[in-house]
Amino acid sequence: MKALEKALKENRVLVFIDLEGTQYSHEMIEIGAYVAILKDDLTIKKFLKGYSTYVKAKHPIGHVVTKLTGITEKTLQDKGKPFPEVFKKFRGYVGKYWNKCKFVTFGNHDIRIINMSVENSPKDQELSELAHTVNKNHFDMSVFLGQYIQDQNGNPLSLSNYLKTFGVPFEGVAHTALADAYNLMMLYKALLDNPEIVEKEYKKALTHVHHMPKPVQLVIDKLNKGEIVTPDDYDEAIREAVK
Repeated sequence: MKALEKALKENRVLVFIDLEGTQYSHEMIEIGAYVAILKDDLTIKKFLKGYSTYVKAKHPIGHVVTKLTGITEKTLQDKGKPFPEVFKKFRGYVGKYWNKCKFVTFGNHDIRIINMSVENSPKDQELSELAHTVNKNHFDMSVFLGQYIQDQNGNPLSLSNYLKTFGVPFEGVAHTALADAYNLMMLYKALLDNPEIVEKEYKKALTHVHHMPKPVQLVIDKLNKGEIVTPDDYDEAIREAVK
C-alpha cells in the first residue's frame, strides 16, 4: 500500500501502544505495547512479547475511567509504579529500535497522556527527550484508516468496529491497555491482508465526502452502482452544474 509506505517511510519496526489515563489530568495509569518487526512489504514478520504495567498518577483516576477500565486507586497503590520508572523501562523494552521505529496509536489521546504525564512528573530531561521521540515518530492508525473507511457521516470508526469491518474478532477485554495494543496490531495486519475490503469501503467513503462538486458526485454515484460513465456523461454533468 503506497500511502502506508509513504507514511511509515523507511521504518520497518512498529510499536503498537495503548494507554489508559486519568479522567481530568490525563496522566498515564496503564500502558500496553507490542513491538512488531515488518517485512519489506510492510506485513508483520514477528512481534515481541508485550510490555504492560500500571502507573501511579499524581491526580485521582476519576469514576468514569474506573468504570470504563476497572482500574481503581487501590489498583495503582498495590500494583502501580512511578511514571518515570515505567516510561524508562518502556524505552528499554523497545531497545535498539527506539530511534528507528514508528509509535502507533489509535487516535491522538495517547500522545496527550504521555505529554501530560511528563508535565506532572518532576523535571527530568531524559523523560522529556523520550516523550519528544514518541511525538516525532507518531503514527495515528485512526487518522490513516479514516481516509478510507468511515461511517455514514464521514467519521472514523472505533477500533472494535474497524476490526468488525475486516471480520477480525476483538481479543481480550476492551480498555485493557495490553489487549487494546494487541488488537491495534491485528487491525494493522488486517489492513494489509485485505486490500479488497479497503477498496470496497473506500468507494463507500467517497460518497460521504462533504462539499464534493456535484458533477464529481454524480459520476462517483454511477460508478458505485456499476454503471458505465463516459466522457460525454461527465461533460453533461458539468453543463448541468453551470447552467
